[in-house]
Amino acid sequence: MKRNRRRLFLAIFIIIAYMLSALTWWTFALIRSQEKIYEKEISTIEIKRELAVEYAVEWLLLKDSEHSKSSPLSIHKHIYHTDTAALSRILSEKFSDLSISYNFNRQLNANELCLSIVSKIKSQLIQELNAKRRAWILEGLTLGLITIIIGAAMFFYVDKIIRLNIQQTNFLLAVTHELKTPISATKLALQTIAKKKDQSMLDKLIGIAQSNMSRLSKMVDQVLLATKFESKFIDPVFQTASLDQLILKTIEDLELPENSRDLLNLDIDAVDAEIDESMLQVVIRNLITNSLKYGEGKAVSISLKKGDNRVQLKVADMGMGIDDSDKKHVFQKFYRVGDEKTRTQPGSGLGLYLVKEITDIHKGKISLENNDPSGSIFSINIPLTQTVQA
Repeated sequence: MKRNRRRLFLAIFIIIAYMLSALTWWTFALIRSQEKIYEKEISTIEIKRELAVEYAVEWLLLKDSEHSKSSPLSIHKHIYHTDTAALSRILSEKFSDLSISYNFNRQLNANELCLSIVSKIKSQLIQELNAKRRAWILEGLTLGLITIIIGAAMFFYVDKIIRLNIQQTNFLLAVTHELKTPISATKLALQTIAKKKDQSMLDKLIGIAQSNMSRLSKMVDQVLLATKFESKFIDPVFQTASLDQLILKTIEDLELPENSRDLLNLDIDAVDAEIDESMLQVVIRNLITNSLKYGEGKAVSISLKKGDNRVQLKVADMGMGIDDSDKKHVFQKFYRVGDEKTRTQPGSGLGLYLVKEITDIHKGKISLENNDPSGSIFSINIPLTQTVQA
């Protein structure tokens, strides 16, 4: 399971890394494209500046005069005499995106023509470039975040499918084993009865057959009940009943070796509550059999205590306990701790799922804690009447 999760994580990580790399390249490609547009705009204006200088020279050649308003003007170190104000007007009309100014050159004793990009136009181009940069970067980050979210969702979704598939496979393996064992035992008992017809063994063989058929019937009942919960086709019948008597009756009906019964320590108060007896009997049976199954032959404590409008049922064992990583999964359908192929304990993975579902129907809460010094404590807290909110 862990290997499959690592492989899945690695595969999705590679996909996300590739997509993020592509997004990064795409973002910087767009930014570089915008920078080239800016450079092209500046280059176009520079060409206009050169054309404006040539135009000014041609105009000066035609208009060069000794007019009273004329003053010396240097262009490319050639001196012209002209009306600089008139030249400024002409150039402004022809080249509106250029700024015209004059600098006095002391060596030449003349003004020099200076042409530059209008500051407002240059500022607009820079603002447009920066706005595009921010937009592309923000869009890239947004798409990157969406990619990561989608990747994470994919991981959890596919991981959930893998987990469910493994749990269903484990369930099939467990149910196959659980069905095969009582069927084989019953078949063998009936064959022995048919062949030997030994009256002294008859009662014992019939008892074996009945015990295995009862085990098979309970397992089928659990599967049917789980199916009803899954399809939401469940109709509980709540009636006031004695919880302590229900616990005693459930223990009495359990088919356990006599030495297992000696392991049960009871501390139960007389409590009446509004419950569905058949469903709550499933809860009690599953918790006790689970605790005996994984209790490693140690004592199992069962307590029933009445509180304010609520009742608490606790079943505690002193076995191996349950790892923290498994605690959040044990109430899921089909989930069982360990590998189904090597597991020796019987079960279908439905017991604790049904415990949780039945507790929820009774508006109750269930918790799982570590026992001291070892083992687990399952605690169920339900209201005494179903009109009380959990």
